[in-house]
Amino acid sequence: MMIEPAVKYAYVVILAVAFLISLTSFRAGLPFQWKLLALLLGLTFLVEVSIGYFFHLFHLKNNMPIYGPFDGLEFLIFGYFFYKLIVVKSLRWIVLLFLWIFPIFWLLTTLYIFKFQRWNTYVTVVGSFFIIVFVLMYYYQLLTAKEIQPIRNLPEFWIATGILMFHLWELPYFGTLNFFMGYYTAHLEVSNGLLNARMILDTLMYAFISYGYLCLILNTRKYSSS
Repeated sequence: MMIEPAVKYAYVVILAVAFLISLTSFRAGLPFQWKLLALLLGLTFLVEVSIGYFFHLFHLKNNMPIYGPFDGLEFLIFGYFFYKLIVVKSLRWIVLLFLWIFPIFWLLTTLYIFKFQRWNTYVTVVGSFFIIVFVLMYYYQLLTAKEIQPIRNLPEFWIATGILMFHLWELPYFGTLNFFMGYYTAHLEVSNGLLNARMILDTLMYAFISYGYLCLILNTRKYSSS
């Protein structure tokens, strides 16, 4: 399957921009989850650059030893971000259980089923499902809050929305990936189109995360100056 060069280039650029903007969280004295998310953005950029360029340079074919652990780590960091974001105790327990059980699920499916030879679609489908649930729980928390906050300058809302957009696509995409891979020749054009659509939504997610960090920076400066 092939990704259009323009789509891939835009993705890498927006990802780099999101990481650079997020680095300001270390100077602003923000809570740990914001800094952890910034580090994830930097790691994502390094992973994409190494796989996108160095693997082609050295003609390496299996990138699962890199993508496999990274995929599991990304879901855990997103889960931790929502754990700190959600304050309703009954909902936080759901996130906490995910943070405990998901690493075991990743380890078992990776070592005994996929063995770093193929993409662990089980982890992606299960992880995406729970991330969607966490975003919906966060929306519920916003709607039931005693004081309704304007979402225009609410950084958590934009980051959660960007994550939701991407994983709403990720869940059905990887749920049907084996079908398209099994009929690779017959469905090559469809597979390429779906892969490019996934990359575009991934780019939009990082654009939303960039905006969320910008809102966070502006809010921090506003409160510090008042």
